[in-house]
Amino acid sequence: MQTQTSNSPRIRKVMVAVLAALFMAQLGAGVYDLLFTNYLSDAQGLNAQERGFLELPRELPGVLSLLVMGSLFFLNEVRLAAVSVLLAALGSFFMMNLGPDATLWQLSMCVVTASLGLHILMGTVDSIVMHTARPENRSLRLGQMRALGTAATLLGAGYVWVKWQFNSSFAVDYALVICFFLLAAVLLFCIKSPDFPRRKSFRENFILRRKYAVYYGIETLHGIRKQLYITFGYWLLVNTMGQPPENVGKIMLIAGVIGLFTQPLIGKSIKRFGEKRVTIFDSMALSVLCLAYAFAPTVLPAHWAVGVIACCFVLDKILFDLGMARTTYIARICGDRRADITPCIYTGIAINHVASITYGIIGGLIWSFSGGPQAVFLTGGLAVVAAGFLARKMK
Repeated sequence: MQTQTSNSPRIRKVMVAVLAALFMAQLGAGVYDLLFTNYLSDAQGLNAQERGFLELPRELPGVLSLLVMGSLFFLNEVRLAAVSVLLAALGSFFMMNLGPDATLWQLSMCVVTASLGLHILMGTVDSIVMHTARPENRSLRLGQMRALGTAATLLGAGYVWVKWQFNSSFAVDYALVICFFLLAAVLLFCIKSPDFPRRKSFRENFILRRKYAVYYGIETLHGIRKQLYITFGYWLLVNTMGQPPENVGKIMLIAGVIGLFTQPLIGKSIKRFGEKRVTIFDSMALSVLCLAYAFAPTVLPAHWAVGVIACCFVLDKILFDLGMARTTYIARICGDRRADITPCIYTGIAINHVASITYGIIGGLIWSFSGGPQAVFLTGGLAVVAAGFLARKMK
């Protein structure tokens, strides 16, 4: 069944409701992600090796999301998003009720539940855009959707920045996150969603074709790149540089304000220059950031190092959005096989997270035994460079 395109009046009204629900979901996800590293460091007292190990339960749902999506093949993308935020709310509830003496295994179960919901949400957001936008406007619409998500994260960062100057309770934050997720779930279940290409069986959700090999290869290398930002970049700020939650919130607030303007521009640049050039530029820019992450803490005075790492973190957040080129690339090469789009996106997420899990554990061990971030970021930088070379084979 063919999906209605975004020029239909009915689909536009439905998508406004979907966007409102996704905004609430991403607001909850933004606050959750922003607090995660500080929660592990301050409330649970984890060290670098334990933090690296916890990437296994945090990133494993990226692989499990493909299985869950396949098992729920009878649900369309909007209903799948509703299930995802319910899982995120459940995991957040468990985490809110953990004591400071919680074991690593108890933490892992909470993280798996919440992260599974967030990873399913990640795939459905991109898939909804790819199916409802006209092919020539996919990058533009995806850029606008990312800007909406950034606005939600921006609001969450502002909340954390202000709230933590007066109150330092993680329980309050998680209670608010749960409310956002539950409200989003109610809205998504109540929406009469548009028609999407239907998957008739579990097996139709697993697609490994040679024509998609370059996409899957780049996703593998960017799984390593992702850890440099969401895990080791945060850990460098919080643990090595000693930045409290309000300062991290301030940095994310700055990144969010800039992202509101850059994300739509990135969507336009993908349409103008193509996915290949944008992906190669992404790798070149990230290789420079890896060098700064690696050497700034030891080469520069402490106050300068904090400023440089904070600037790198902002730039890293902006460059992270260049990954939209991979999503529009796979949607484009799927061509007339529209039913392949959602399974390919989830397969890419799964492959990305296998690499991410592996490097999360290895990177944590490298950090612990080397006593600093240099080897972690330099090794990850090699994967970034390799992704640039592989991107030259994009059609």
